[in-house]
Order: sequence, then C-alpha cells, then structure tokens
Amino acid sequence: MATASKQVPNGPDWIHEVKHDGYRTLIIRENERARLLSRSGTDRTKRYPWIAQAALKNRQKRFVIDGEAVILGVDGLSDFNALHSHKHDHESPALRVRHSRDGQ
Repeated sequence: MATASKQVPNGPDWIHEVKHDGYRTLIIRENERARLLSRSGTDRTKRYPWIAQAALKNRQKRFVIDGEAVILGVDGLSDFNALHSHKHDHESPALRVRHSRDGQ
C-alpha cells in the first residue's frame, strides 16, 4: 500500500507514481478467458466488460496486469465519484497499469 508524504524522497532506491483514485484491478488472461478481480478478490468482469474485451484482443494468450480502473476528467485527473456512481457505465474507464508479467 502506498503511503502519503509531504516530501518526495530522493535517491536511487525510490520510484514514484501518480496516485489515481479508482479501483485496483487485476486483469487475468488465460487463453480465451479474461477476468477482472478487485484487490479483495471480487470478480469485476461484468462491471467492466470492455476492459475484459480489450484484454482478449491482446495477442498474448496468458498474462496478468495489475492496474487501476479510473474515470479521467477533461482535466486529466481521476474522478472517483464518477467511477463509483455508475453514471459513466456506458463509457470506458481508463486503466492505469501498475505492473504486467507475461504468463508464458
């Protein structure tokens, strides 16, 4: 889990990323099946079917992507309330990728 800080640490042992406010999501592709799981293990595939469909279009048949499903506003900032409210369900949320590993 990330930790908030008032100052950015310096040095070669530190990496930084922008904190997007969304739902942590694992995309698991196994051959012709793609699943989306929350951090607690809840299946989110039906909630974001367009993300699962995009995963199935990837030429790799097996992989795991650790990311964050977010709705980005016109200002480029994530809007958790928009994502949580379901008012944008007809739109595709962005997926910010944290880490991916080829499963082959």
